[in-house]
Amino acid sequence: MKHYLLSIIFLSFWTLHSYGQADSSFVSSPDTGSDEFSFFFNEEETAKYLNYKPIIGIGMGSIKFFGDVKDVYYSNPIMGNTAVNLSVSRDLNDFFTAHFNAVYGILSGSERTPERNLNFKTDILNGALLLSYNFYHILRKPDLLIPYKEQRRLIPMLSVGVSAFNFSSKGDLYDAEGRKYYYWSDGSVRDREESQRNEYSSVVLQRDYDYETDLRESDLDGLGKYTKTAFAVPIDLSLEYNLHKRAVVKLGATYYWVFNDNVDNISKNGVGKRQGNSGGDNYLYTYVSLKFDLFSDEKEVSDGASMFVSADIIEAIKAEDRDLDNVVDIWDNCLETPVGVKVDDFGCPLDDDQDGFPNYRDKEIHTEKDSITNMEGVKLSMEEWIAFSDTSDAINYEDICEYYPSLCYDNPQERYRNLFVKMPEKFKVLDVNKDDYISIEEISKAIDDFFNMTSKLSIDDIYELTEFFFSQ
Repeated sequence: MKHYLLSIIFLSFWTLHSYGQADSSFVSSPDTGSDEFSFFFNEEETAKYLNYKPIIGIGMGSIKFFGDVKDVYYSNPIMGNTAVNLSVSRDLNDFFTAHFNAVYGILSGSERTPERNLNFKTDILNGALLLSYNFYHILRKPDLLIPYKEQRRLIPMLSVGVSAFNFSSKGDLYDAEGRKYYYWSDGSVRDREESQRNEYSSVVLQRDYDYETDLRESDLDGLGKYTKTAFAVPIDLSLEYNLHKRAVVKLGATYYWVFNDNVDNISKNGVGKRQGNSGGDNYLYTYVSLKFDLFSDEKEVSDGASMFVSADIIEAIKAEDRDLDNVVDIWDNCLETPVGVKVDDFGCPLDDDQDGFPNYRDKEIHTEKDSITNMEGVKLSMEEWIAFSDTSDAINYEDICEYYPSLCYDNPQERYRNLFVKMPEKFKVLDVNKDDYISIEEISKAIDDFFNMTSKLSIDDIYELTEFFFSQ
């Protein structure tokens, strides 16, 4: 059994390693039929996936037998024998992964009913090749230009494959002194068949659970030397939780659909009470495992990006900082901060007194909290505030066209009559429709941008812009 396990592990490592070392021309060369591999690879991603290294996993769980020999816990999928597993896997692309799994455990059953009393036990080493799908197409977030495994910590997986194992079923039919077990209707186990004559002469025995009898060799049903190799289709459902970019915890269950009905030595060809059903001797393995990426270098682990965007583009986007404030644009809430201005963690200019004017524009940096300030961040006195609040000289809205006809779009002649005033060069960028005229919408946007700190104009420029606007 040990030699069998070592052979399987060596074969899996060799297969996955050879696959990773394959020449990229194997995938992209016209001579080798690259279209056959386009389902897994595109030309931009080929090199990346060929450089991926195997990922090692170890785990433990419970293995439950579902065959002809049933026990009292038959309907409980968790109650079973302890089993361990070893896996080697590698990503084929963003949504498919190839796995090799080896599971070592014990299959057993112990049925004691009024109709029959059966038991068996065998250790197995199951080797399986599986292809896993992670629902990338459905669950990924295309607006995030980062790898799928960085978008989600919890990733569902569906796997299907092929597997094989050998079995050598034994039965506990005799005690240590060679006396055969006979199961009586009163619940006792004795050394003779149940009858009134044997009631007082028989000896009550205790099962020693030492599975000493080779069930195939005993040939109780006349089946002869049936094969002790079984093939199966494993179907696995699991959830992977990313603990770290190199470590994943996996919780799953694998159902093995077995194409052999003799694992428990009971089949449809049995005689009398030993006759079973026509299905295979299937089993379920529920497990928890840890997967470790020990061999990929740091760049491969961190740069495994979406198959739709190259890693170089993603890194360029992550590193872009147009206003040079040391906060990259994807995290920068103030994208046009002047060069050299100190900013907070979100890329916005510092405003120590929180009066709405950043320090670099504030002429009174330590204004008292909740103070009312002018356009330069200086606290207004009560007299100044009252003066600013006096609207007695203000023009009524319905009279504005009389005083400032250029504001009224229904008076185009008067509007264009005022266009003789030459627009300063620095304000031309504000003239969105390029009609050499600053409209009320354009000046409003310029003032809003100033207060939103996205404008390059100073407070003096705003004053000048206002004067120019009313001079049109």
